[in-house]
Amino acid sequence: MRNPTEIEQKLFQTQQEIIDCTGLVVDRSVTGDLGETFEEAPALFTYLPDWQDVVFSRDLCVRSPRISEIANCWHSERTSGIPEIRGEFRVTDLFTALLKHPPDLSWAGSTDEEREFFTQLRVIDDTPLAATGQLAAIRSQPQVDPLEVWYYDMELTSAEGWTRQYLKLDLTYPEYMEQLALTKGTLGWQYLFTDEVPLGHPDFDDVRNQLTTMLDVFPRLFPAWDYTELNRRLEARL
Repeated sequence: MRNPTEIEQKLFQTQQEIIDCTGLVVDRSVTGDLGETFEEAPALFTYLPDWQDVVFSRDLCVRSPRISEIANCWHSERTSGIPEIRGEFRVTDLFTALLKHPPDLSWAGSTDEEREFFTQLRVIDDTPLAATGQLAAIRSQPQVDPLEVWYYDMELTSAEGWTRQYLKLDLTYPEYMEQLALTKGTLGWQYLFTDEVPLGHPDFDDVRNQLTTMLDVFPRLFPAWDYTELNRRLEARL
């Protein structure tokens, strides 16, 4: 039997805490099995054109969760006294995610540069049940270490001054998984890890309200976690 790593323990813990929380309603929950440990990328990747000269560091491999799938879609219970808040995540092991096709994000108005960019993305986390058009992806680029993590939000272009729907996050893949466990997939948590978006702007009211509610109620609901740094990040972006 495989023993869970530190990040796997955190993801399993956050999954169970969501299920056990009486103030939250779980719409879908999946907890898969632990797979094989990799200290380097599987040999298959050396033969795939999309991954030629892409750097898979030992840190990336070792700190990546090996869970076949872990997913949860939840929302606050109206009668619980908790303000409206929702969350969703769906994560598989890294190398399974990387072998999938790029997300279909281009449209008639996409530039050639954007179309090329989209082909480099592989989804590592998304929101299929909430259908909010949000996902996170890792980018395949040769000789880049650590690999970039990007966030896509189809509603972003509805904000004043925004002409694109994607942002680079100030997170590595292992760091993304750490923050996912901490935030429990609260919708829009990724905006705390980019300086590009002014969360104090009226066009980001919904995101800001979600994050404010999360940081107000989660320390009480989930006291084992430390939300101090996330509070600092939110204050800095208002």
